[in-house]
Amino acid sequence: MKTRIITAVILIAAAVGLIYFVPAYIFNYLVIILAFFTFAEYLSMFKERNHPLFIIAAILMLSMANSIMRMDAIFLAAADPATASIVEVGKSGEAFWKLYMPLKQFLTVLFAGVALIPMIALTGKDEIAVKFRRMNVYFFGFFYFGITFGLFPLIKSYTFGLEPLFEKFPNSNPHWFLFMLVIPWVCDSAAYFGGKALGKHKFAPAISPKKTWEGAVSGTIFSVLAGLVFALTLLKNENVWFVLLVALLDGIFAQFGDLIESLIKRGANVKDSGNLIPGHGGLFDRTDSLLVSAVVVFVSLLVKSYVG
Repeated sequence: MKTRIITAVILIAAAVGLIYFVPAYIFNYLVIILAFFTFAEYLSMFKERNHPLFIIAAILMLSMANSIMRMDAIFLAAADPATASIVEVGKSGEAFWKLYMPLKQFLTVLFAGVALIPMIALTGKDEIAVKFRRMNVYFFGFFYFGITFGLFPLIKSYTFGLEPLFEKFPNSNPHWFLFMLVIPWVCDSAAYFGGKALGKHKFAPAISPKKTWEGAVSGTIFSVLAGLVFALTLLKNENVWFVLLVALLDGIFAQFGDLIESLIKRGANVKDSGNLIPGHGGLFDRTDSLLVSAVVVFVSLLVKSYVG
């Protein structure tokens, strides 16, 4: 526990530094690096890391992530925060042309991945069951990591309705990205201690025997409380009910991110995804709930941007 706490404090400090003090283009490169090593770690769990398909699938996955990173026109806002709505900006054609190139790259990579991954998985002298399993393992990693990691920079640069574009005004603060990180961390800690103190009813015994309903509820409650802190401080310009709703959804679905990784580990018959992080396992062990959190926060902000 001591090792876990020390490592967690170091990781939190490093994350805050990356969010608020590292230029956007460097942050994007770091996300690409994180996505690559998490993908490699995931394949190592299934002993597929050394297959020739790895390099091709990794390039395709990172290209998909990169194309999504460049779709910042989804949250397009003019430099003046008093500008018109995103719908009116879109009508001018600016949003369309900013989206055109990354969207074209995204579709190209998508079609290439759908074609190449199963084709290459067919090669070799392995049994049919092994080839089929390999194809599924690579397909899941290609989509899951390529899409979710690609959302990180979009959330970090989100400023619509709050501040000038972060790229043009470095003093703007990407508080929603910090929210995306903190809510799952708070949820995970509260679920752990709540389950330890009150847990009696198993939540998903076949996948994660230690998880309980009491722990899950504790995690969700503290997620909302953490969301309230954000609503009253860093996100005070946002509607408080919207922030609380996102925190609630994030607290619920982030726990499924943990269960997804537990299911993958059981399928691969491993205890941890790796041992890179002292007391915490591997990269996938630390990013499992964050990947789902990114989807929840991104979809919430996207809906708000087009509706609000």
